[in-house]
Amino acid sequence: MRKDVSRPGWGERLVFLLFPARCLWCGKAVLPEEFFCRECAGLVSAPRPRQFKLERTGQVLEVRAPALYRGGFRETLHRYKFQEQKGLAGQLGRLMAGQALPFGAEFDAVAYAPLSRQSLRDRGYDQSGLLAGRIAKALGVPLRPLLEKTKETKRQHTLGRAERLTNAKDVYRAKPETAGKTVLLVDDIVTTGATLCQCAEALYEAGAARVCGLCAASAEKEESHASV
Repeated sequence: MRKDVSRPGWGERLVFLLFPARCLWCGKAVLPEEFFCRECAGLVSAPRPRQFKLERTGQVLEVRAPALYRGGFRETLHRYKFQEQKGLAGQLGRLMAGQALPFGAEFDAVAYAPLSRQSLRDRGYDQSGLLAGRIAKALGVPLRPLLEKTKETKRQHTLGRAERLTNAKDVYRAKPETAGKTVLLVDDIVTTGATLCQCAEALYEAGAARVCGLCAASAEKEESHASV
């Protein structure tokens, strides 16, 4: 892996000449290699890694995120996910890539929690897939669509905690090429961990050697980092 995974490539820098990089909290123009302006940097809280015990495999999934899902960063992610501001994927992906290094793993593949075919048609793009692509590029690791969603479910963000846990159950399947791979699993926001856990279990059941979770933001309360 490259040590400095957060710096933009030349292609992205050329884009920034026309469309300056913006603070991911307040939207103020920043330097291409920056994610937050000086005023907002102090507002950003990096949550502690969260750990989830996987029911079927007995493995523990560690999940990292660069910031909490709150304030201006929450608004930025809302624009990215629901208002078609796909251009944010590059900056968000580079921010997330830096959080992959503390895992201390040599990843064989970057995978992501995919949308169903219907949801992909409705939205027009897979927000987690775009993030995974940028992260894979920053880390120099292949992007592999190892997972598929086998049935439609309700949107997780519309559900309560108990409903989230049952809504994501048994809806993901991993491809045979997963076997033996150390996988970085990407999603946009981790709340209960239901989606990531179901995806990780599918990867382990297909023979993955290790799975680590990476999200753009953690929706847990700042004072809490309990496992489920």
